Amino acid sequence: MLRQPGVAVLAATLIAFSILHVGFSDPQIPLKVLGATLLGGIAFILMATANLLAARPRWLEGAFGGLDRMYEVHKYAGTTAGVLALLHFPLSPDAVPEGVDAIHEALVPSAPLGMYAMIFLFLLLALTLNRKIAYHRWRIPHKAMGLVFALVFLHVLMAPVFFYDRYGPSGMILFAAGIIGLLSYLYTLLLMPTVTSRKYVVEAVNKLERSAEIVLAPSAGAMPFRAGQFAFVKFHHAGLSEPHPFTITSAPADAMLRFTVKSLGDWTRRIRKDLTPGTKVDVRGPYGRFDTSRGGDRQIWIAGGIGVAPFLSAVRSLASGDTREIWFFYAVREVADALYLEELRDRLAQMPRMRLILVESRAGDSCTMDLIRAEVDQPLAGYSLYQCGPASLTSDLSKGFRAAGVPGRRIHVEAFEFR
Repeated sequence: MLRQPGVAVLAATLIAFSILHVGFSDPQIPLKVLGATLLGGIAFILMATANLLAARPRWLEGAFGGLDRMYEVHKYAGTTAGVLALLHFPLSPDAVPEGVDAIHEALVPSAPLGMYAMIFLFLLLALTLNRKIAYHRWRIPHKAMGLVFALVFLHVLMAPVFFYDRYGPSGMILFAAGIIGLLSYLYTLLLMPTVTSRKYVVEAVNKLERSAEIVLAPSAGAMPFRAGQFAFVKFHHAGLSEPHPFTITSAPADAMLRFTVKSLGDWTRRIRKDLTPGTKVDVRGPYGRFDTSRGGDRQIWIAGGIGVAPFLSAVRSLASGDTREIWFFYAVREVADALYLEELRDRLAQMPRMRLILVESRAGDSCTMDLIRAEVDQPLAGYSLYQCGPASLTSDLSKGFRAAGVPGRRIHVEAFEFR
């Protein structure tokens, strides 16, 4: 993630702001106050960045390596902003500094705005980072983060000139960040649900082992996508209307759009139990850059459980003349959990240089570097790696492949979850 151009641009922006803020500050400003405004400004830029990334602009996916990576940056930007805001508070002066118009400060109170914003920020961060809160309850307070950002923006705009020159270089950066963050929040709240969605209807709900395959028919124009991408799906059904991201499992050329949903919680269990054909659906996307077609002639695929979804789309997209060498390791608890196993076996059996290896943990096997080396029996440095599954699986294997000489640019990991 740290090597992505988008992260580099963000870091450069923060460094530029810091240099300009310190370099153009009033020499009479106490060092403590300068530190407070510097930390507060960096926190504000990070909050604006989190708002921008939450708007899911597809034109930024290439800069960050996909929407899943954008959401990682979104999360780290928000939490870092909270830490910096906490440091900003004790460094701020307790009283109105000499030279500041006390009457103006009383009429337009920047300090109370900042105090309220910080309190709300930490309350919402505590809720946002609490993984025990159900997703449908988590979404509501998380949306309120934009209102906190608006309070912080007012705090910045109303801050006395003593603290920073709002018309100076660093002040203009803060103003631009505020406008970008505010417009991003308004777009996410008001326009994104309708502007980016395609209309579908549920054609079928195929019940699988602790999962369900959802088959959607387009109501108008179908959504174009590449194998390995995902979309946010919203069902117009009581209790199922909150949008969730799911990987597309159909091939791009298929007439129907397919998703496979693992029954992991109350909401996903209701999908399998209650969703019926004829239900209207909003689909927003596609997102993601997990594209095996760009991975070269020698690849290793690793799927953990429902992480098979992007590979299923890729397999269904295979052309008969595909000559790539692909080793596909499919890790599951037991055979019954291996969704679409027979379809995968049948399709890959038609490909002369592709092989499927099923790894069953209940049988005592595990998808390790030793197993992969034994099966491939070739130096791994010449392969591209594609992984989708739990972090407990993909993290160790990524380290192992780097140690085996595979460069980071050829190691692709699809994030298993966004929260």
